[in-house]
Amino acid sequence: MQEYWEITHGRAVDTQAVWAMQPTFALNGLDRTQHGALTDSLPVLAQTRVNKENDLTDALSAKHDIFDKLRNLAIRVPGLIDGLLDDDDPLKEQLDAIYGVDPAVSENSSLRRARLILPLWTDVNTARAAAVPPQAALTLDYQGTPVAVAGLSTTLDAGLAAQKTEAERQRDVTNAKSTLRTADRTLDRGNKRWYKAWLLAYPAGTLEGEAALAQIGTEQGVAQAQVLPILSATPLPDQQVTVQLDPAGGAHATTNELQYQLPGEPEFGHSTPIVGTAITVGPFTPGITVAFRTRVSNSHPGFVTSDVVTVVIT
Repeated sequence: MQEYWEITHGRAVDTQAVWAMQPTFALNGLDRTQHGALTDSLPVLAQTRVNKENDLTDALSAKHDIFDKLRNLAIRVPGLIDGLLDDDDPLKEQLDAIYGVDPAVSENSSLRRARLILPLWTDVNTARAAAVPPQAALTLDYQGTPVAVAGLSTTLDAGLAAQKTEAERQRDVTNAKSTLRTADRTLDRGNKRWYKAWLLAYPAGTLEGEAALAQIGTEQGVAQAQVLPILSATPLPDQQVTVQLDPAGGAHATTNELQYQLPGEPEFGHSTPIVGTAITVGPFTPGITVAFRTRVSNSHPGFVTSDVVTVVIT
């Protein structure tokens, strides 16, 4: 299925070919060279959009790895410290606040619990160093590598940085999509202006007019894109979700996206192109609720979105 910009680009290429018959022909504010430059820009802008979407995917994957480690440490470190301390050790009082934060609820809850763990872990190390005989600073293994308190601090900072990077990459995707759509609309208007003016200057019966009529397709009232309903959203054991789509939905759409929204986010800021009638996305944080919807469009202004379907990640 062609994307919306490919239809505009194809007509522009055909327009350029016919325009070559009278290359000095010009519209107000648009000559053949300008039209050709805009025509050539569309595939470049489309590739830029794809590159930015890939960058966002990479950022999400990197963030997922960081928060996997952060959640793992946030769960295991308090349990390890709890088991090492005597029941009457005053340091145990800090554990109450730590246990009150569930790191599986959201990324921000993982960050908050890690921030509470850091001073306790530091205090435990101080007490171990002052013991007689002195004891080594507390570490624990993560994927074959020992992690010390500094490692948790580094992972905490990396989590904050990863959230910032994700937001920046999402902004880049949004900007790239907007730039492509603006260029498409500008070129589409140029195509249509040129076709009307060309046939006034070179009507049917002239070589130029017949070339335009024969070689350049005209739109036949493209219908508004139809909603693409979500039939089901099924959580998987690996914290991914398979979204099943209505095979009869999305008629006339040239752009199809699955969007999702995570807890605490103000809008559906994540999107994945839809290919086929089922799509699997994730993994997500266990215990959170993720909202899904589809968004489709074509050359008509605006988007058509589906009803929202929510899933609790198990």
